[in-house]
Amino acid sequence: MALTKVLVTVKTYPTLSCKYEELVCTAGFREDGSWVRIYPIQFRKKSYDQQYKKYDWIEIDLRFCKEKRFVFLFRNVSDLSFQFI
Repeated sequence: MALTKVLVTVKTYPTLSCKYEELVCTAGFREDGSWVRIYPIQFRKKSYDQQYKKYDWIEIDLRFCKEKRFVFLFRNVSDLSFQFI
């Protein structure tokens, strides 16, 4: 999938994970108003200037996650692949 613009509206507290060490589930709205959940993001490993806040617009490379049951779940292709808009 190409870069997707997302307005971040939900950001969970960092959670320990065996597979990803620590992760944050993030969700928001695309420009067309559709809901998107982005998982996983290793939030605290990012430098301070790369840590997004709620209501920030980010542009991120996403791919549909087939392993989960949610229609709106997308996987972050690369943890370094997003930028602020």
